[in-house]
Amino acid sequence: MQVELSRDTNSIRNMKKIFYICTFFVALVALCACGNKDNGIYPFQEETKYLTVRLQGSDKWSIINIENGDIVAKNAINGMPSAVHEDMFYVYDNESARINYYNVNDCSKPVNSKPYCSATSFNGGYAIACLPGEDLQVIDKNCETVKKLPPSINSASLFLNGLAIVKDDTGLSGFIDTKGDTVIGPHLGLANAFLFDDAALVSESQVADTTAVSSLVVINKKGEKLFDFDSNKYMPINRYFINGTLKVMLAKEEKMVYLDKKGNETTDTLALPKKITDANYRDVKHVGNDRYMVIKGDRMGLVDKNNDTLINTKYDGIVNITPNRFIVAQDSVMMIIDEKGKQVGKAKFVDFIDSNNFEEAAGRGYVNTGKVAATILQLFDKDAVFNARKGATLMEINQVVGVNPENYVGATELSGPLPPLIITYHFDREIASHKAGAPNANDSIPTGTATQSSAQFNYNALVKGVTMQYPVRECAPGTEEEILQIVTQQMGKKGFGIKDDGTFISDDGCAVAMGYEKGVFLMNYYFDASNVKPLQRVSRTN
Repeated sequence: MQVELSRDTNSIRNMKKIFYICTFFVALVALCACGNKDNGIYPFQEETKYLTVRLQGSDKWSIINIENGDIVAKNAINGMPSAVHEDMFYVYDNESARINYYNVNDCSKPVNSKPYCSATSFNGGYAIACLPGEDLQVIDKNCETVKKLPPSINSASLFLNGLAIVKDDTGLSGFIDTKGDTVIGPHLGLANAFLFDDAALVSESQVADTTAVSSLVVINKKGEKLFDFDSNKYMPINRYFINGTLKVMLAKEEKMVYLDKKGNETTDTLALPKKITDANYRDVKHVGNDRYMVIKGDRMGLVDKNNDTLINTKYDGIVNITPNRFIVAQDSVMMIIDEKGKQVGKAKFVDFIDSNNFEEAAGRGYVNTGKVAATILQLFDKDAVFNARKGATLMEINQVVGVNPENYVGATELSGPLPPLIITYHFDREIASHKAGAPNANDSIPTGTATQSSAQFNYNALVKGVTMQYPVRECAPGTEEEILQIVTQQMGKKGFGIKDDGTFISDDGCAVAMGYEKGVFLMNYYFDASNVKPLQRVSRTN
């Protein structure tokens, strides 16, 4: 299934970083693996001036000047904001599924005249954005179109080191520059960004999104091959070149080594000093400027290369947002401090937007409605829907492997994503209870199902039907109507006849209702036609 459209609230919330002692540090280590300058380790550190936060006691978002700690926009943002880059940020409105850009100097009025359906942050003065129903485009900081991208391009990353990764309808990747011109045509199965260096690890395979290491090569920004990645000898550990080197593992020895841009083994440019390694910290990571975040017990701090303390090891979490500004968390409250551990400003906050999220991407503002309709039609027949036939039980659906039945006591439905679809099974009784019915004698309980619970799954619960949701909120109004029209025209071929109320019934007694509301195409399928009721068909205006 081709996913062409979906950017929901969760995808934007990926930017948020909440401090949890150990899991946070693991995530931090992953992020800190990116960098090539000793004064900072993130792509945006040198230009970061502002931090988007949610102040203690507020549901809205604010912006803080990280140099002096002043709140420059207090509780001024209602939607979900991005980080501020080059004085620009965008806000996602969950109700309308639309995005507007703002300049930090005026948070009351959008810079763009029409809201976008998808967008990236600015970097190098440019961003990728898309209007509903239109193709992706490169825009400048006035939100003026620099160039529209070809219709074949369905997604594009933000600009890093002057280039953005684009992906076409076949799933193959390439690169464009800030003028929107193609630098490397979309022929790569897998592409990683030129994060800092003019070298990137890519796959020459013509199979989209392949992870086959046998096809990996390293190229420069012109698309010229620097060297073939020897998959018989090395396994890549990092996706990006850092300080001119790529971290890999020797395939046969399980030993970490580094490759330069010619493919030769070299030394680790970010190796930890002996005084740091001798200190036996629970974990440690270089964060630039010869400084190291360390974790001792369950607390974090900052030391220099001589292991002299810069920030006391007393915090639940630490993030460096610039070479001399840090966010620290203690007892679920956060604040900004300098490199000496002194608080900058007086603001305290409970959430913030990570300024160093460099994996953003924008999607095309429309879908191929014919393909979407065909995908939906493939999921059901006149007597079956999404792997369930009349008489199917929870045991046969087998969707609860490894989960705790306590979490499902009283529930009569079971949902799961099949991006971009959301599938929900409806049952004729509770799917878990404290007096669950035993499975049939010939049934075997799924391996891995939780048994250390007073509750049990009702494996004999019968499937009544299935609900499918397909979100098209980011497409132009009318998209859901067009999908409904195409599916309706094919229902006869699926063995369904239309009734006066707009629902459909098969000769096997199964029934389908279709509709749309708030930019989501909806379909209810029931094995007993008496359970089906017509769905609303509420059109959008934006």
